[in-house]
Amino acid sequence: MKFIKANLIPIICGVVILASVVVLFYPLSSMGAKLRSRMTSELSQAQVAQSLRTTSIHIPGHKRYNAPVTPPIIAARLKVQTYIESQSKSVKQEYITLNAWGRVEFTAQGQIAKDPRHHEIPLLAGMPMAGMLPNPPHFLTTRRAFRREYRRLFANNKHNKFCFLTRLDAGRPPSTERISDLVNARLKRMQEAMPQGFQSSGTASTSEQKKIEDAIIRRQVFLAAAKCKVYARRDSFQERNFVLSRHLPTSSQIYEAFVDSWIQNDIVNAIVAMNQSSPNVSLSPVKRLIRITIGTDAPAALTGGQTSQSQQSGNGAILVPDGGLFLGALPAQSTGAPGGQMPGMPPGGFGPPGGFGPPGGFGPPGGFGPPGGLPGTPAGASATSGATTGAILTNHFSNAKHQITLVALSVVVQANKINQFINQIYRENNGYTVLQMNMTSVDPIRAITDGYVYGKVPAVRLDILMEALFCTPWNEPLMPPAYRARLSLLKTTAAQP
Repeated sequence: MKFIKANLIPIICGVVILASVVVLFYPLSSMGAKLRSRMTSELSQAQVAQSLRTTSIHIPGHKRYNAPVTPPIIAARLKVQTYIESQSKSVKQEYITLNAWGRVEFTAQGQIAKDPRHHEIPLLAGMPMAGMLPNPPHFLTTRRAFRREYRRLFANNKHNKFCFLTRLDAGRPPSTERISDLVNARLKRMQEAMPQGFQSSGTASTSEQKKIEDAIIRRQVFLAAAKCKVYARRDSFQERNFVLSRHLPTSSQIYEAFVDSWIQNDIVNAIVAMNQSSPNVSLSPVKRLIRITIGTDAPAALTGGQTSQSQQSGNGAILVPDGGLFLGALPAQSTGAPGGQMPGMPPGGFGPPGGFGPPGGFGPPGGFGPPGGLPGTPAGASATSGATTGAILTNHFSNAKHQITLVALSVVVQANKINQFINQIYRENNGYTVLQMNMTSVDPIRAITDGYVYGKVPAVRLDILMEALFCTPWNEPLMPPAYRARLSLLKTTAAQP
């Protein structure tokens, strides 16, 4: 107590100084934190401002723009966005235009226009056939002219440049009848050349006749091979069976014939391009066109399965019935498929039982899809909706944007030219997608015994299943009302001829 009284003034001064220090430094810490936060914020703003000062924008085809974010730079950025959007539209438009290449002609300088003054002229293997689609006139001469020109595509007429076989420079091995006639003629000449009195009442011995027959066959086989670039026959192609009808073709039949011709024309063009520089079939990359099948029968035809009512006419043509063209198309005279079957699909689903391909298939056991092929109508979908499960790989199906059909192609081709051949098909049109391939080696001895000369380079039989896509903007204007209704492109479902 005496100490406090003796040192009261110094103690009071110390307390005052301590309190002053506490009061002084407490707000300074808070102010320091705020100052640091503010400096950090301002530094960030300065960095942003610096980056904005060096903002650069470049529009292809225009001078580069370097400036801070100002109304001009904002306008430039909008210009870039507009440019990108226009590019996207032009790419889509270009895809649609290229998808129509070789199939239609546009009267508006290649542009797909909605203007009713602009028309699309369908091409029949490159030959314009104006006025045929979507509703051909009922003039007898017009429809008969179409049927005549369609049949000429498959005839072996060397004077018609539109014929598929003529463009392919196609040939075929000598027939058994031809060989028999030549052998009999040779034996007859030998018999007549013998001196009088030495002529036998019978024919040549079996060994002599066999030697003569072998020599004639060898000569005729190689003569036939030297005169062609690819082996093909009329039954290598698919024809619509209305060609044998006494009635005029309907608009739907004419449309289906055009679609068939577009696809087969692309394949012919691809083979012609591959074999362009070859002198004969023994040196051709593509040596034989075995078969083209278009529509929902394609998978079954490729595996040797049962197709729907296709028939062979007296001239060797393979004729197919109406319909069966697009996946998902409704039947012509029905609003649904019997028994829950998918519209536009063959009985039993898509492809042969067990899936497409050899035993075991490509990919999962049993081939692609469940046993019995792809299922019918998806769960919750109506059989009258035109929906389908689509193709094997792409899951595409016919709808308001595009139409899908399947193509089976069997050829004999050099083993080292397979990729080049597929790429050539892709070059013909951007709507093709190869879904599946199967290769089988070809025995050259067996081939030449059957009359086919394939040359020294190893060849394989190539079986391809493809998807062909048709874009609606150019395809729909050609469709008859009945087809648009079957593909749900019209509100009405009334089938018209």
